Amino acid sequence: MAELGELEARHADFAKRDIRVVAISLEGRPEAEKTQREFPHLLIVADADRDLADAADLIHADSGPGGSDTTAPTTILVDRGGIVRWLYRPGRFIQRLTPDEVLAAVDAH
Repeated sequence: MAELGELEARHADFAKRDIRVVAISLEGRPEAEKTQREFPHLLIVADADRDLADAADLIHADSGPGGSDTTAPTTILVDRGGIVRWLYRPGRFIQRLTPDEVLAAVDAH
């Protein structure tokens, strides 16, 4: 969750651009609500049924503890009209974009 903390710390930079950061998690609603309290400037969405993750093809099978599924780290920029303007999925599961990289992508697209 380090990346959520980094994004939370830069919330003012996202707000200046009128950007809302949404994190989709495979956790259930109680866990997502706890995460939401930890990162109040982000929007944490519980996707325990994996509807969003499956629709976006984000499931990384057997990559979690004990062989559980996780979501592949993916950044998707969606405009107000629902159009995907940019998508980034790293080649390595442990890679994440920094807030500066996300902001640069926002500015470019």
